Amino acid sequence: MKMEMAAGHIEFDATGEPEKCEAIDVDKEFQSCIYEKELSVSREFSMTSSEKKQIQVKSDFMHAAGVSDPGRMRPQNEDSIFIDEAGAFVLLADGMGGHERGADASRIALEVMREFFTPEVMAAEMADITDGGGIPAEISCYLSLADLSVRKANTVIYERNRNEGLRRFMGTTVVGLAVTKGGYAFWFHVGDSRIYRMRDGAFEQLTTDHSAYNEWIRKGRNGEAPKKNIITRAIGPTAAVSGSTGWEAFKPGDYYLLCSDGLSDMLDDGSIADIIAAGNNDDVLQTAVRLIEGANEAGGKDNVSVILCRT
Repeated sequence: MKMEMAAGHIEFDATGEPEKCEAIDVDKEFQSCIYEKELSVSREFSMTSSEKKQIQVKSDFMHAAGVSDPGRMRPQNEDSIFIDEAGAFVLLADGMGGHERGADASRIALEVMREFFTPEVMAAEMADITDGGGIPAEISCYLSLADLSVRKANTVIYERNRNEGLRRFMGTTVVGLAVTKGGYAFWFHVGDSRIYRMRDGAFEQLTTDHSAYNEWIRKGRNGEAPKKNIITRAIGPTAAVSGSTGWEAFKPGDYYLLCSDGLSDMLDDGSIADIIAAGNNDDVLQTAVRLIEGANEAGGKDNVSVILCRT
């Protein structure tokens, strides 16, 4: 596994070679590893309880609450969320592919990936770590398992795409967060689902979107701005994909927010921070629900999912 580290951020490529993607002969959105996420459909619909999900876990590590909602303009929720029963790690995915395909992709990705972070797998991986090159052993463990989980989820969904002969391949973003006994927070992501951190009143985005728009900004905003729904990495559409990771020591009282773009496209960072700051520290679920409500009040153009964690 090739790793490059700078200030707690690591890019990994399972092949050990410079990152590259395989273009496949399907719809144009997959060429050169570019995936255009669906825009919202222009109709309202009645939400049923089966389309909205709330989960909450309190542990010695953190208090985590997740809410996933279809929004105001989509007939189905293609997002998925997961919180470990022990409260040690959380996962969120935003599926793409149309109709049920996006929902399948996000669900499959989380089902596959969460199996890499069980206590048994973690213990076996920790036993194999000898020298982390200055990286804490727990972080080295999560780096390896995040890499393996992304590769496995990608293979499972990619092979299903190929075997079913789909004209339009399904795929998904993913973002994950783990907190360790040693006092560290570790995160990874593929796509444009995000992680934010609020600490001592300061709100900061910890991930960098894998998107054409973000690349346009990074390269100096030359030419016409690409649409914000075009992402440059996703799990499933291509034979290989890599993720980005980061880690830091957390402080008691830190908030970590994982979200799909259904939140970040509807509310700016200041509005998100205001909702978290106004929330009750003892009721993280209530604050998570308020974030969903804010996105829907702003238009709810997409599925919207959040997992809010307080350490």
